[in-house]
Amino acid sequence: MSRRLPPLNALRAFEAAARLESMSRAADELSVTHAAVSHQVKALEEWIGQPLFRREHRRIRLTEAGADLLPVLAEAFDAIDARLADVAASGGRRTLTITAAPSVAYRWIVPRLPAFSEQHPEIDVRIEHSTRLVDLRRERAIDVGLRYGRGGWEGLEEHWLVPGHARPLASPALLARHGLSAADLPLPVETIAKLPLHHEETRLWWRRWFEMNGLPDADVSTGAVLYDGGSVLDLALAGHGAVLGRFALAAEAMSAGLLLPLHDSYFDEESGYWFVYDKNRANEPHIAAFRDFVLEQIASDS
Repeated sequence: MSRRLPPLNALRAFEAAARLESMSRAADELSVTHAAVSHQVKALEEWIGQPLFRREHRRIRLTEAGADLLPVLAEAFDAIDARLADVAASGGRRTLTITAAPSVAYRWIVPRLPAFSEQHPEIDVRIEHSTRLVDLRRERAIDVGLRYGRGGWEGLEEHWLVPGHARPLASPALLARHGLSAADLPLPVETIAKLPLHHEETRLWWRRWFEMNGLPDADVSTGAVLYDGGSVLDLALAGHGAVLGRFALAAEAMSAGLLLPLHDSYFDEESGYWFVYDKNRANEPHIAAFRDFVLEQIASDS
């Protein structure tokens, strides 16, 4: 994206003079002459097309335009200063900060981090595991996110990863306690209804699944209701009950035989998991590196 910006020296001269309320003090800070600061400020005013200062006897005051411009420049220069300090302290290393729900962070991102670090040892990864929906256009300290939904987030570049499909899952230990085994799979819907059932967010999902499979009167009134998909899978892994587990989060446990699909029917949701970041940051090297890595992982999994 091309930018139409005035010379950096003019911006620095104005910011220093406005912050210090003095051309002379700005000159001292920038190690230039008073005349040089005055010349740069005048050049910026000509570039903008209106005055930024009112010149009074031995002092300057900001015009309305100058007062509007100062906080923007001050914030930008502070951000540049902080980032340069980080880069200098890290010896050129970069930190990639990822936001994701705890279930996605620990069941999808963390298992893949060793491979990413092997490819990009110069990038350190930090994960903010939270259900908070981060505004990636404003919170610049967070670089990328893995989100669940239907997409369409304003100002973000979006890459579809995997669907949010969910199907009945349980551990071999739970089946054994009920006189069943992997050889009995897929189970009749009536048999699944007799197992202890646990729920993600609401009991409605199990009810809909039974309705979809011809058993609308199945009792789904018992079992724990948890608000994180990973925690629900933990209950299933511990043998405490059957759950409607999302493929994307359960894939590793299913591959290892720790969770078994009880039935072929699953929710075919329009929602799914997305990799997102601010469109204006698409070419930042650490973001581009992780984007390429994530998309390669998805391609290899499919």
